Amino acid sequence: MDFLGVGPMELIFIFIIALVVIGPRDIGKAARSMGRFLNRLYKSDTWRMLLDTSRTLRNLPERLAREAALEELQQAREAAIQELEAVRQSTGKIGKEISKEVEVLDQEIREAGIVAEGYTDEPDEPEKSSDTQPDQETA
Repeated sequence: MDFLGVGPMELIFIFIIALVVIGPRDIGKAARSMGRFLNRLYKSDTWRMLLDTSRTLRNLPERLAREAALEELQQAREAAIQELEAVRQSTGKIGKEISKEVEVLDQEIREAGIVAEGYTDEPDEPEKSSDTQPDQETA
C-alpha cells in the first residue's frame, strides 16, 4: 500500500520522528492540522492542475507517436493521390491516341471506297453445297 509514494515502513518512521519532534501531548493537534492542510491541498485548483500536467506528461510520448504516424499516413496518402493522377493522365492520353487512330483508319477506309453495305461483325456461315451430299434419288 503506497500513499503519495510512501510505503508502510516509511509511514512508521515518519510517525516516530513526529512523535519525538512534536511530543506526545501535541501529536493529535498536529495530525488534525496536517489533515486539514492535505484536504485543502487536494481540493485546490493547483492540485488539479498538477495532476492534469502529470497526466499530460505521462501520455506525451504516446501522443507524439500517434501524431507522427498520422503525418506518415498523410504523406503516403498524398503520394498515392499523385500516382493516381499520373495514371489518370496517361490513360487519358492513351484514350485520345486510340480515338485519333480510329478516326484515321475510318477516314482511310472511306477514302479507299471499301464501304460494304450490310456488313456485320458476325462471321459468315459457310454455304451448303449440293456437290458434297450424295444424291438420294439415285439410290
